[in-house]
Parts: sequence; structure tokens; C-alpha cells
Amino acid sequence: MSDFGSDPYQDLPDDPEEAFLKLESHFRAECDRQLGALEHNDRTDIVYVDYIARVLAAIKALELEGEFKSEVPSIEDVNFNTYLNFNKDVMHYCTMLRIRRSQREQGYSVQFDETARRKVHHHLDQVLDIFQKLEVDDRKREKLISRLNDLQAEVDQRRTRFDRFAALTMEVAGVIGDAAERSKIVDILDAVGRVFWGSQTEKQKQLPAPRQKKIEPPKPKVEERKQPEMDDDIPF
Repeated sequence: MSDFGSDPYQDLPDDPEEAFLKLESHFRAECDRQLGALEHNDRTDIVYVDYIARVLAAIKALELEGEFKSEVPSIEDVNFNTYLNFNKDVMHYCTMLRIRRSQREQGYSVQFDETARRKVHHHLDQVLDIFQKLEVDDRKREKLISRLNDLQAEVDQRRTRFDRFAALTMEVAGVIGDAAERSKIVDILDAVGRVFWGSQTEKQKQLPAPRQKKIEPPKPKVEERKQPEMDDDIPF
């Protein structure tokens, strides 16, 4: 199912691979919808070419050609097998991107237990209270609260990405100029950061220890047996 409304090109993720996955999902859903609406004698090749052209255009625009090389076939060369072969390549590529994305998320996110999650929400509620009392214009306050809401929503997910916390911290650094107010918020955000660190450290402790590679001691050097010296005078 498509993740977009009427315009699939609005609000694309900054990451090219993420953007491609969303666009391809939309193109595939549109292709399936058009194929389902065809009558018995309607031409399917037009729909196939449209899907192929859109996917390849997205790959080129997002500069992902290095891992996916193909060309838009002429319409007279397109049939169901052409579509199947191209679709197989796209599925292979999307699967590779999803695995890569999952591995990145594991490295740049943390999984909270319920205790840690409650601590973070408690600290963020304190930050919200300070934001609401700040003497800043409404636009800046709304930006701060928006970043805070993003982090609060992220904390309720299975894993919490570090970039949500970083975005809030940077927004605070850019907006809040009063030293006293900044000090209060920095202290609270420091407490949030310690919860992040503690959860990540605890997770690493639970991982199995890496196997120690055994280093074999050097083998004793076997000296070559010396041939007994022969006397120059050979008795007869």
C-alpha cells in the first residue's frame, strides 16, 4: 500500500534509499491498480513500461545507479516476462535496502525497557514545562515543542533513534539564549542522555562475548640431523 496521498513526491525522506523504497511502493501500488482495472483486450505492456520507467527515473534522480543498472525497454519489446524479470531485480534491490536499513537502525538506536521509558518521559515532561514558560516568540516555541513531541513519540516505539534526541538538543542550542534557562534544560537533557547510554550499555552487556581466537604457540624448530663427517682417509 502507498504511504503517500495524492502527490508521491512531497515530503520524501532525505535518505535516498528511504526515498526510493517509498516511491517504489507507490509505483507498484499504482501499477497493480491499473492492471486490475484493465479489460480483457486492453494492452498491459503500457502499464508495465510506465512502472519500469518510473522506477528507473527514481533510481537515476536519487543517484542509486551504482547498484541497479538497467534501461527503459522499448514498448514493442515489453511483455509479461519483461515485467517479471524487471520486477525480480527490483524486489532483490528493495530487499537489500531494507536489510541495510535495519542494520543501520540497530546501530543508531536504542531499545528501552519500561523503566527507562518512564524515566525519559518524566524528564521530557519537565522540558515541556520549561518550554511553555520560555519568553520566546510563538514560532520558536512551536519549533521546540515539535522537536520534543517527535522525541516523545519515538520513545514509545520499539526502538528510539539517536537522531530524534540530537534534533531536540540542537534546537535547544539554537533557540534558547538565556543562560539560566539553557542550564536547566541542558541538565535535564543530560539526564535523558544518561538513560540512553545506560540502556545501550546494558544491551551490549547482554551480547555474547566475542570468541577469543586461539593463538597457537610456535612449533619447536626441528634441527636437521647432521651427517657424520667422513675422514679424508678412507680405509680399504
